[in-house]
Amino acid sequence: MYAPIIETCANFKVLPVEFKEGLPYYGGEATTHMDHWGAVRAFDPSTGKEAWEWRNDKPMVASVLATGGDLVFAGEPTGEFNAYDAHTGALLWQHQTGSGHHSNPVSYSINGKQYIAVPVGWGGWVKGFAPGTLGVPRGDALVVYSLS
Repeated sequence: MYAPIIETCANFKVLPVEFKEGLPYYGGEATTHMDHWGAVRAFDPSTGKEAWEWRNDKPMVASVLATGGDLVFAGEPTGEFNAYDAHTGALLWQHQTGSGHHSNPVSYSINGKQYIAVPVGWGGWVKGFAPGTLGVPRGDALVVYSLS
């Protein structure tokens, strides 16, 4: 079992705040602290014990995809899309997509060839959830890779 990890703390203050469509609404103000980090973790589902961890200096805020070919894929908020060995967590491959990951990679097959597709882009709200990514391009795209 594989999971993206967000390790961060924040202070929340109840305030009258205007609701804005497409942005998180807390009913107040959230101030995150800069001492945050993230990881991709693997757990043995039969024991619940951690099998491995790949640590990142930013919270991992996108979903993780595991394939039947023993690969795990995860995107970083700074734009890197990573492939890990499912058994060891070793980083096998990395590609900078041009914008941060905040969504779900998927796998599909056409005529026996496997593809991995991942939407990238932050949209309009980065500050509150991942303050370390300010300045990261906010573009939006669908990036597709083929597996050999």
